[in-house]
Amino acid sequence: MQEKKHIYYFDYLRIIAAVSVIFMHAVAGPLRGAIDPDWHVMNALTGFAFTAVPLFFMMSGYLLISSEKTSDVSVLLKKRLPRLVLPLCGWTVVAILWSMFLARDFSPVSLYNRLLSSLHTPAAVHMWYMYTLIAIYLISPIIAGGIRSLDKKGKVFVAVLAALPSVRLIATMFLPPAADVYLKLDFITKLEFFGGHLCTFVIGYILGSINKKISNWILVPSAVAVWGVIVIGTYLKTVETGEYNQAFQHQAAGFEVLLAAILFLIFKQNFNKQSAFTRRVPLVPLSLPIYLMHNILLSMMFSVGVVPSNILNVLLITLVNLLICFFVMKTVATVKPLCFIATGMPYKEACNTCNWVYTFRWIKEAFKRS
Repeated sequence: MQEKKHIYYFDYLRIIAAVSVIFMHAVAGPLRGAIDPDWHVMNALTGFAFTAVPLFFMMSGYLLISSEKTSDVSVLLKKRLPRLVLPLCGWTVVAILWSMFLARDFSPVSLYNRLLSSLHTPAAVHMWYMYTLIAIYLISPIIAGGIRSLDKKGKVFVAVLAALPSVRLIATMFLPPAADVYLKLDFITKLEFFGGHLCTFVIGYILGSINKKISNWILVPSAVAVWGVIVIGTYLKTVETGEYNQAFQHQAAGFEVLLAAILFLIFKQNFNKQSAFTRRVPLVPLSLPIYLMHNILLSMMFSVGVVPSNILNVLLITLVNLLICFFVMKTVATVKPLCFIATGMPYKEACNTCNWVYTFRWIKEAFKRS
């Protein structure tokens, strides 16, 4: 079986998505304050940042559905699922221990109850993504086999079905409430598997499989226009309801999925080249553990008074959080017993892609070349 070529534009999208997720959680508090010039800047950046989750699902969708290995259940059970389940378990324990510390509750009974609860509810709010992704992975052989067996018309039909929830939500934002009776059709609601994220997952495969190039003169203005609608719509809804309203920032359907899809195509067509930066600063291989760690670290920062109040605070906290997560994960990935459970990567893979062993090897080779 021929090995698939590395998809370089996914590297850039992963970095953007990872930074965006940290920003989203750092800015959540200030956005619920008064509307002022800082608020408008934060709202604009948040409208872009909310593409992070759709982008993550789109990339996973393309990689899984396009891979012939996805049809092999043994690959799923022995290789792919452990890379998600074990890090989730490890970081769930960290999140639980941190929540127990905050509550000053260190009893074994509390630990047991919290661990039991994590089987049903994420121990930290951001971990919902892992629960959803694992569930989609479990049915990925069925999805991949079914979609790949379709002809061109069949794949177009699947694309239309996957897009329907987003089309419905976009229409809802512009039409009067009286039109809801015509929009909230039961069959569309039932298409929103896994909170609608399965549709985004499938859209990623469709986008990645498109061979026809779309002009940047269409894509870039379209991205700006959709982003503008999200930003202005969020502002108007917030003023209307008297509190921060995220109706236009829905991560599973609507404008954010549309913006994510346009960004996906822009990067696919323009940035599918290897970068020296991504080789020297291996953020991409560490994006999953950074995601798992970042919100726990934010909680720690907030608990000692490092709380953002304006856009500069938010950007600084986002940067500091990213750097701390990056260096901690890079270091943990260098400790063989902890590597897999913290990052989902075998130690040998970490040595070849992202940990300190990798960096020292790169520095050594750079000196030899010079």
